Amino acid sequence: MAPSKPVPDFAELASRVPRGGHIVIHSDFAEPAALLRQLVANADLFDGVNLHTLMPMAPPPYAEPDAARRLVINSFFPGAGLRRAVSGGLVHSRRCALSEIPGIFARQEIRPDLLLLQVSPPDDSGRVSLGISVDYMPAVLAQQPLVVAQVNRHMPFTCGDSALPLDAIDYVLEADEPLTELSAGEPDAVDGAIAGHVAGLIGDGDVLQTGIGALPDAVINKLDHLRHLGVHTGILTAGWQRLIENGVVDNSRKRQFTGVSVTTMAGGDGHFYGFLHRNPSVEFHPCSLTHNHAVLSGIEHLCAINSVLQLDLSGRANAEAVNGRQISTPGGLPDFARGAMAAPGGKSIIALRASFKAGAVSNILPTLDANGPVTLDASTISHVVTEYGVAAIAGLDPESRARALIAIAHPDHRDPLLRHLSEHRQ
Repeated sequence: MAPSKPVPDFAELASRVPRGGHIVIHSDFAEPAALLRQLVANADLFDGVNLHTLMPMAPPPYAEPDAARRLVINSFFPGAGLRRAVSGGLVHSRRCALSEIPGIFARQEIRPDLLLLQVSPPDDSGRVSLGISVDYMPAVLAQQPLVVAQVNRHMPFTCGDSALPLDAIDYVLEADEPLTELSAGEPDAVDGAIAGHVAGLIGDGDVLQTGIGALPDAVINKLDHLRHLGVHTGILTAGWQRLIENGVVDNSRKRQFTGVSVTTMAGGDGHFYGFLHRNPSVEFHPCSLTHNHAVLSGIEHLCAINSVLQLDLSGRANAEAVNGRQISTPGGLPDFARGAMAAPGGKSIIALRASFKAGAVSNILPTLDANGPVTLDASTISHVVTEYGVAAIAGLDPESRARALIAIAHPDHRDPLLRHLSEHRQ
């Protein structure tokens, strides 16, 4: 490591962060585990300090009850790693789209005192890389907080706009350990059926956005017959590696970032992270670009493929809460849904299981909970897909939209939904 940087002393760092101050943690799969262990070991020195995070995928040490009682945990997107802490009332979730987060820092609604990063080793020019998560880190860095970085040789030096000078970092802890990996689970038969319907909506040359989970992985696995696909997404997952390497994804028809897959974060296994290292065919950019409406609406044939928890007969979707219990926030879903609907030839595809609990509970409802969140309205959805088929709802009148959605509901729930429609016909 050259030039040398001092090793962080968390007792000293605590003196630089006042009670009620703000610590920002590098997001999602880039959370600096070694630094977080030291932070938690000294949590008593940071009593009442706000911790800001986004989508930790493994349960983080700061969410353990002893630490969480001292630190004030705030999350822009709780993710799987914070699900238990959210249920326990230990996390304050900030409801906003990902595209809004850079502005929150630019307006100094949050004034970061300390930023904890995980970066690659420096290159010959003295630059390190934010690696698999650029996100809103540039917006935080612009506020000039104290910057502490874990330098980890397992972090790939990614291409695009992920580099920063070592001079921008105040303290360095060299700690090599495997990065957090994404294990989405194996798609089952229902995922496969839904994915088959989704794949039927995608054509050669389309530019795709997907999320994480077994269902998006199943969709990716159904695309081998297509050609000249492009990728512009919020998170790039390991399934895309095969399609990039075998030429199904070549981004050749994109007018912006021609020949390049674009993302702001990535999640996968060690092999996938190695694939991203200095790979010019994949670029990482801040979410102020990847999720920007002007950028997204200019991508021809952008297909945003996302999932929600519930959908009602008006076409409104809830991706955030179940039975009044918040489990997520909007994240990048509204950004890509709106962008795809505005893009020439674009599609905003919502894919979900028609029911859960072995068909006992429908995910297509007469109406969403009046007190619950509405993540998307019907104007931001072109197609809804379940294992029972596809409902093309863009531009339909309310009754036609409702009937199209009932047709792809679980068969056991179609009659009750039809009765509701009849009773509430305007």
